[in-house]
Amino acid sequence: MKQKVFNCLIIFICLSLAFSGCASQSGAADLMADIKPSQQPTSPAQIDEAIKKESNAFAVDLFKKSAENKGNIMISPASVYLALAMTLNGADGETKTAMLDVLADQGLTVDMINNACRSWIALLEKTDSKTKLEIANSIWFDQDFTPYKPFLQKNADYFAADVNKLDFNDRNTPKIINNWVKEATHNTIDKIVDSIDPDVVIYLINAVYFKSDWQTKFNKNNTRDRTFNTPDGTIETPFMHRLDRMTYFSINKATGIALPYADQKFAYFALLPDKEMTPRKWLAEQDQSLFNDLARLMAKKPKYTVQLAMPKFEAHYEDSLLNELTELGMGIAFDPYQADFSQMNEQHTKDLYISEVKHKTFIRVDEKGTEASAATSVEVRVTSAPQFDKELTLDRPFLYGIMDLQTGMPLFVGIMENPAAE
Repeated sequence: MKQKVFNCLIIFICLSLAFSGCASQSGAADLMADIKPSQQPTSPAQIDEAIKKESNAFAVDLFKKSAENKGNIMISPASVYLALAMTLNGADGETKTAMLDVLADQGLTVDMINNACRSWIALLEKTDSKTKLEIANSIWFDQDFTPYKPFLQKNADYFAADVNKLDFNDRNTPKIINNWVKEATHNTIDKIVDSIDPDVVIYLINAVYFKSDWQTKFNKNNTRDRTFNTPDGTIETPFMHRLDRMTYFSINKATGIALPYADQKFAYFALLPDKEMTPRKWLAEQDQSLFNDLARLMAKKPKYTVQLAMPKFEAHYEDSLLNELTELGMGIAFDPYQADFSQMNEQHTKDLYISEVKHKTFIRVDEKGTEASAATSVEVRVTSAPQFDKELTLDRPFLYGIMDLQTGMPLFVGIMENPAAE
């Protein structure tokens, strides 16, 4: 009896060691084990002026296209740019060219954009104790999909992207991704993925979170209801008031104000077009230098004493950017049969395309300061082959006709031998 127990114990130990060895080998082969961000520069390099110019031009173009939607809108060009720049690392051929044309200018390379984004992220996140600005990037891919390691490594090196492998068929997977977004935006945006279709293989997600006090706060005692003229009529809403020296300026038939935040690296702006123009009409008339010109005006020292009345508000916004980005020239990236993201998968097949670019934002402006966040998700699918049970290709002579089904009598019959002959 003792011998049998001993033998069973030996068998159990051997099986345990065998399974342990398998698990160890599996861990050693885990794709994630090799994806570790390179050491970040101690001091970020200055961003190339050409990159700044083209990034601002993209922001203007995207803002204009988004403004074609009705109602309140708010986008984060930074979030969209970073998410698309991550995706750019997996593009090739005409798709890569089209994305570069939208995100940059001729002569600017993917490596230049990667370096600029890394510097930009590092510069943005250097704030004082009264300002919080956090940028997070992540890649989520299905366990049955094998990404190209250099694609993942570039996103880890330049965007500090977390790389995660999940079972996209698991009903809990959207919750896992959404929890990441919720945490990255400090509970201001709670969902970016509703459900995952079977053809989806990758999500590339950027999140931006900003919170800061005004350099000079508004006195709550001076907040009172005033009339605001909406396109549909007047409403009563709380307005904040402040009398102070401010940066006040005019730009292209609009009057503007700049309100610095506590660390003075960031500032809020508001632009009021002349009375004969709506904001959308005014924006449509601006060129790609708008944000460059605006930044120059906002950087000026306060010169005038201004009586400011400004509504406090909180707003949420959500949009699919496929139409906007298609009109800007990136349509090939969304075409299942033309897109080339062969640098995204290990097999370098051209069966991947961007199926969605979802953008969500949040902002709260009150007497204390501003809280704002954005999340951008780039959804990538594999092009699925058409599903059918039978196939018939009429590529040789065939009979044809038109039948009267009531009588069972043919109205027309024929033989087709040459479709090109008259």
